[in-house]
Amino acid sequence: MAEGTLLAGRYRLESRLGQGGMADVWRARDEFLGRTVAVKEVRLPSGLDAGQRADFCERLLREARAAAALPHPSIITVHDVLQAGDRPWIVMDLINGPSLEHVRVERGPLPPERVAEIGLQLLEALCLAHERGILHRDVKPANVLLSGDRAILTDFGIATLSGDHRLTSAEGIIGSPGYMAPERLQDGHGAGPSSDLWSLGATLYALVEGRRPFEKPNALAMLGAVLTEDVPPPRLAGPVLGPVLTAMMDRHPHQRPVPAEIRRAFETVAGVTPSVMPRPPSVFPGGPPVFPGDAPTVPGTPPPPRRGGLLFAGAGGLVVVLLAVAGYLLFRPDASRQEKEPPSPPVAVPSASFTAVPDDPCTLLTSEQSEGLVGSSSGSPKDSVTCVWSASEGRLQIKARFLEPRGDKSGEELARDTFALLKRQATGSSGIGADPAVTAVDSAPRDLPGLGDEAFTKESTVSGSFAGAASFVQVRSGRLLLEIEYHLSGVSEVSATMRSTPERAARQVLENLGA
Repeated sequence: MAEGTLLAGRYRLESRLGQGGMADVWRARDEFLGRTVAVKEVRLPSGLDAGQRADFCERLLREARAAAALPHPSIITVHDVLQAGDRPWIVMDLINGPSLEHVRVERGPLPPERVAEIGLQLLEALCLAHERGILHRDVKPANVLLSGDRAILTDFGIATLSGDHRLTSAEGIIGSPGYMAPERLQDGHGAGPSSDLWSLGATLYALVEGRRPFEKPNALAMLGAVLTEDVPPPRLAGPVLGPVLTAMMDRHPHQRPVPAEIRRAFETVAGVTPSVMPRPPSVFPGGPPVFPGDAPTVPGTPPPPRRGGLLFAGAGGLVVVLLAVAGYLLFRPDASRQEKEPPSPPVAVPSASFTAVPDDPCTLLTSEQSEGLVGSSSGSPKDSVTCVWSASEGRLQIKARFLEPRGDKSGEELARDTFALLKRQATGSSGIGADPAVTAVDSAPRDLPGLGDEAFTKESTVSGSFAGAASFVQVRSGRLLLEIEYHLSGVSEVSATMRSTPERAARQVLENLGA
């Protein structure tokens, strides 16, 4: 389009403000209301046929309309969405302020207190979006604008649509290297709310340190670091903000802190009065959606277990993706090789409240039982529903909860849906790491007949310098869910004893609870 063009008989383009990989941003005049706005002109990927272009436009406009319904001062206000010149256009507020990326480059590291203030604003904005079932998928400093002291998150519509496509396209990698969570780099199917929070952590890390968390000489090296390396400890963030940013960027989604924990840390650093994370009225019957990659939880409940064994469960899959990305960068596919059908949408399971079983999770086993299983007679509670028994023989972790009715579903129905979701997420993978001497194998789930109403088991192993193995059992009995993990370090295969330990523990817990 050219300057002076009148879109939809209303918006006159005045000047181009910026140009990016998927869109140009124009300064425009709303002739009807007599105000200045920003208009984003979205460029469609090359090689799409007419049907694919129409589908692309429709989904982008639908997501932009959904983002427009997010009333929050830290989310850009979208005034209009339209289609003109065979492409989508999004009309939004014109923010006369710099992006956080500009601030990072021009000013260098920001004080931890200011970074925590920005973090609080963006955290609230993302939690509102997640409550409404919207993922951003491209949180980064360049997508956050400053208007005075207020940080404003932009590009919801485009970023959400990007997540509906494969990682690579004829235009290149969709997303921002260094700010995309590891699970987004796998296949996108495991991306959920915690993926956005990973990107938020990376964004805040860049602001407080003055550099990206995985600063590398090229995109491939950066992607490899995100997939295989721990984030370098922050040097300037301080004793409270530094650890929470590191935890937010854990490679394993279930080990990351939940929003309430993140907010408490930000409030401490920013010096504001602690408060309860605001939650708008849910628009989903029975509660907000659960996204693949995030364990079903509700605000006010304990976070999912921080499962060390997930290191082994994901390592092989991550390496396979790294090799695939390297191959893509060397041999770019043409549009004819792309998938024509978008991936299936995430499966939504209503979140459920639950009852702790029992009040002290470390009484799930008697001291004699835990001594016989793992060599330790006493356990340590991780939260109100999880206990860990550690000894030289290994580490046993058990999480037990009764799901309560929610919406129009009984506790047993919710437990059944949650169990099915966890089983679908427990896929197998294998591969080698950045170090060729490291091999990781993650088995597919196997049914365990006769244990509770339904149960499955899976195993994970890593050989080489990170040798270790873990065996997992997931059980449902009525509205009771049990998650049991048994882990040994320094071994590269799962023995018969390792395989049987979590199953024996499950049977003893069920008997102790009378379930």
